Amino acid sequence: MKKLLSVFVLFYSALTFSAIPELPFPSGSCSGILSLTDPELSSNNSRTFDGDANLTLIFDFDAGQAYGVFLLYDNFDGDSERFAQWSMDQDLSGTSLTIERDELMPASFIATFSIDFPIDESTPNLVDLQPTGNVFVDYTVKFRLLPTGGGSMYIIQGINNAEHGFCAAL
Repeated sequence: MKKLLSVFVLFYSALTFSAIPELPFPSGSCSGILSLTDPELSSNNSRTFDGDANLTLIFDFDAGQAYGVFLLYDNFDGDSERFAQWSMDQDLSGTSLTIERDELMPASFIATFSIDFPIDESTPNLVDLQPTGNVFVDYTVKFRLLPTGGGSMYIIQGINNAEHGFCAAL
């Protein structure tokens, strides 16, 4: 009986330590950056753009809103100056952010939001301008949020794109 009880205690303690806890949904807000350095972006727009790009983000998890600004840098003459910038939602009111549990990776979340992205024909109109009034297409971004540091920071991994970055709690 003593051996059976010992086996049961060992089995129960192994199950206790091997289980991944179910984390609470993200709360509060965080800010971060995604590098959008993509050779395809440069080659598709080589007549107007040959530099790097990034997207700065703020997520308000409680309100379910995402805010962001794109920055494109032109490196035609080697000085990497700002080429264009625009808000990801054009009316600066934020865009809806949805978060759900990740079924494939415990202790992480899947987030989705939409951004307004200029179509290729309007890209030359963005040089040195805030691109309001140009033609934009709606693009849905889906990514994984991996909490680190007890939820004080999130690693961002693109699911329907190859981008990645981070977001730190505010």
